[in-house]
Amino acid sequence: MRTANSMLASALLLAAVAAETHASLDGHPSVTQYLTNDAPFVVFGVTPTSLLTTSVSITLTFIATDPLDQVSVFPFVRNASGGPAHLRAHVSCGPRDAGSWNCLIPVTALLQDLHESDGELGLRIEAHGDLRQRGHHSTVIVTLPVRRVPVAARR
Repeated sequence: MRTANSMLASALLLAAVAAETHASLDGHPSVTQYLTNDAPFVVFGVTPTSLLTTSVSITLTFIATDPLDQVSVFPFVRNASGGPAHLRAHVSCGPRDAGSWNCLIPVTALLQDLHESDGELGLRIEAHGDLRQRGHHSTVIVTLPVRRVPVAARR
């Protein structure tokens, strides 16, 4: 019984943390897509997993299974899923030693490009293991929906 109670308490705590950070355990509604995966790099997720046009930043959490020489994030927005997007100046999130890391990505200026419409924010993540070795490179795209703030809520 004691084990069941501690498991229940752990589950409730995890659910409370997820609710507080606006993240789900599976990352939904954000989507993570690996284009290449040859660096010792794994995206754990983003928090929050969806945004409002008034959001300030998101946090990218990733794991380096070995040291990374470089991790660069190129944020972008687009008005419609799959529509044209322009990459912005990169945010440096590395180099990093092996371990779990968080990287804060500012989004205020990006979201202004949506002109008060719903859209999508994306992160193109370029991770490099040892830069002296070819093929130690991963490219990951994370996308998440952006909803405009209703006019009544802005007052």
